[in-house]
Amino acid sequence: MVDDIILQKRTLRVLIISALLVTVCLIFLNPDLAIPSDPSQIDYFGVLAVLFFLVSLVLLFIFHFWGKIFFTLYVLEGLVVRWYGPEYIEPADSIFLLFTYLEGMIEGAILVLIFLTPMKNLFKSVKGYL
Repeated sequence: MVDDIILQKRTLRVLIISALLVTVCLIFLNPDLAIPSDPSQIDYFGVLAVLFFLVSLVLLFIFHFWGKIFFTLYVLEGLVVRWYGPEYIEPADSIFLLFTYLEGMIEGAILVLIFLTPMKNLFKSVKGYL
């Protein structure tokens, strides 16, 4: 049982690092949307979303109970924005789509690990509300 939890902890940390790398690859594959040349076109909500994503990954990496909440909120926010937000042009390049789908699979795997495995007990708060 202890070996399973150690393996799951390592798997979660590998998934967190790979989620960060895939996000960086997506930014470099689509620099027009990520880094606009005109400072007046900066998407401040996008910057806040990336910061929220990074904070949630750091908290998940150290198994803090807020990491579980923040990451779940980040995924749900992404779904809502994707569904109800404005449409934007994405490159039709197959490598960009590959990384987009890979990002979704990694986020899903992280959610499964933090909610449906015995490792979910590592994220209990001191008060036990989670």
